[in-house]
Amino acid sequence: MSKILAAVFAFVAIFFILGNAAPAPPTQVLDAQTAIQKIIAAYNRIPGPSVVYPWEVATLIDPNTFVAHY
Repeated sequence: MSKILAAVFAFVAIFFILGNAAPAPPTQVLDAQTAIQKIIAAYNRIPGPSVVYPWEVATLIDPNTFVAHY
């Protein structure tokens, strides 16, 4: 019983030591407009031309009549 107890104490000690050794960076909550601006700015840093794909017609699937054929 004492070996199991010692192992549990060792595990808990390691857990707390590692938890305090590398604290997580503080998170920054952004509003929607700021998040969109950051995404666009990150996209604009990608070099090269953008690829424009032709239009596709959306196909709607009726879940009541859809049958998957394998």
